[in-house]
Amino acid sequence: MSRMTGWARRPAVQLLLVLLMVTAAAVVATAASGTRSTPVATAPQVVPVTETTVACPGLRSRRGFTESAVAAATPPLVPGVDQTDAGSGVVRTLFPRVSREKTLISLSEPGDRGAYVGRNGERDSVTGSASGSLAPGFSVTQTERTVDGAGRGLASTQCQPTGTDFWFVGAASGVGQRAVLVLTNPEAATATVDVTIHGRDGLVDAPGARGVQVGPRSSVSVRLDEVAPGEKVLAVHAQVRVGRLSAAITETDVKGFDPGGTDWLPAAVRPTNELVVPGVPPVARGRDATVRLDIVAPGDAAVVTVSIVTPDGSFTPQGVNIVDVPAQGLASVDLTEALRGDPAAIVLSSDVPVTAGARVLLEDPDIFGDVLFLAAADPLDAAAVVPDNRSTKDLQTRLILTAPESAESAVITGFARGREWTAGRYSLDAGTTKVVTVDVRKIKGRRVDSYGLVVTPGGAGALYGVRMLDEQGPRGPLVSSFPLTTARLLAEVPEAFPQIMVGSAG
Repeated sequence: MSRMTGWARRPAVQLLLVLLMVTAAAVVATAASGTRSTPVATAPQVVPVTETTVACPGLRSRRGFTESAVAAATPPLVPGVDQTDAGSGVVRTLFPRVSREKTLISLSEPGDRGAYVGRNGERDSVTGSASGSLAPGFSVTQTERTVDGAGRGLASTQCQPTGTDFWFVGAASGVGQRAVLVLTNPEAATATVDVTIHGRDGLVDAPGARGVQVGPRSSVSVRLDEVAPGEKVLAVHAQVRVGRLSAAITETDVKGFDPGGTDWLPAAVRPTNELVVPGVPPVARGRDATVRLDIVAPGDAAVVTVSIVTPDGSFTPQGVNIVDVPAQGLASVDLTEALRGDPAAIVLSSDVPVTAGARVLLEDPDIFGDVLFLAAADPLDAAAVVPDNRSTKDLQTRLILTAPESAESAVITGFARGREWTAGRYSLDAGTTKVVTVDVRKIKGRRVDSYGLVVTPGGAGALYGVRMLDEQGPRGPLVSSFPLTTARLLAEVPEAFPQIMVGSAG
C-alpha cells in the first residue's frame, strides 16, 4: 500500500525540523561554554498531537423515519507520528455514569474508519476520543436521513472539540420553525453557559437562556422557540462561564403540513472585519433555490461590503453590495438573483467586527425541498479529514472549494478498506470557486460507496471548502453540508526552561 505525504503544509513540517535543530544547537552551545548560565527559554516545538476528543450532539433514530449514524476515521500515515505507539480511537455513548457507556466504533490503526447506525428510538449523546498514533487527524461526523414526516431532510455535522465560545447565525423561531441548541459536556465537571440571542432589531430578551447548567458527561437542549419565540432570523452566542463543552444547533421547518427541510447549523467564526462564507451549491436542473445571507453585528452598527466568488471570477452584486447592520442586531439579504444558480462563496468586508451565515433552500416543484445552512469559516491551514462520504446511484459527495485571494490547489485523497487512493488534484485561479463531484466506485474490482476523504491544500494563500451530500433520487432533493476544517495534526509544546549546568561549581 502506498503511503501519503503532505498531510500538513510543507512549511509546517520544515518548521518542526528547524525548531529541533535550533534546540539541539542551543544545548551543545551551553555544554561547550563550561560555565553555568541563566536558563534561557527554548522556542516551542511543533509535534504531532497525542490526544484528541470531540463531542457529537447525539443520535436521533426513529424506525421507518430517521436513520441516524456516526462515523469516525483516522487518516493514513501522518509524517512524524510514532508508529510504535499504537494508541486507540473510540466512539462511545455519553452518560454521567461511565459504567453505562457503550462503545459504538473502535479504530485500531491509522487509516481505519468505522460507522454506527442508531437503533430505533436511540437518542444518546456521543463522544469520540483518540490517543497515540491514532490521534492526529482523528475526526467524527454525525448524519441523519429522514425520508417522511415533518422532519424530512438530510442533516450532517462534524463533531467538535470542546470550547468556551460559539456563534451560530441564521436559525429561526417563527411559526413552523423549530431550532434547538444542543449543549454537550463530555467533561467530569458541571458547565455553566450564558446564551445571548440577537434578532433583527437587536438583543432579544431571553432570561431562560442565561446560566444554563450542563451536568458532567451529559447534554442539555434549549429550544429557541421557547426562549426567544417569533423571530424570523436569529444569531446565537453561547459563552461558557464555567467549564468547557461542545455546542450545535439543529433546525426543522414545516410549511403548514408540508416538510420544509432540516439541517444542523455549522458554527461561524468569531466576529471580525473580513469574512468568507463558502459553499453555496449550484442549482441542479429541475430545482428552485433561494439563498439568504444573514449578518450579525454584536457591538456597534456595521456597514458591510458584499462580493461573490464564482467559477468565472469575483463580482460585486448590484443593489445588495452594501448592507447596513444595526447595532447588536441582524440584517438579511436575498442573494438568489445575484447568484444565478452558480456555485459560490460570499466574501464580506466590514468596518466593525461581524459574523455571518447563509440559508439555502433547494426545492423540487413536484416533491418537497430541503434546507442547508452555511457559515463564515476559517481557511484550511493543513489537511481536512471527513470520515463519512457517499457515492451511490442517488447520493453524491461534492466539495465546493474557493480561492478568494490567490491561486490555490488541493489534493483529494480517499481511503477505505485499508487502502488509499488519489481521488483528484485540482487547481483554482485566484478569485474563483470550483465544484468537485467525488465519484469513487471500485477498489480492485470491488464497489466502494462509503469512504473517508482527506483534502490537503497546496498553495501559500487561503483555500476554503465545504463538503456537501446531495441526494437527487426519488426521495430527493435531500442536501446537507458543513465547512472543511483543519484537522488536529500538530500541536505546539510549550516553552521549556532547560537547567543544563556544565563545569565546576563556584
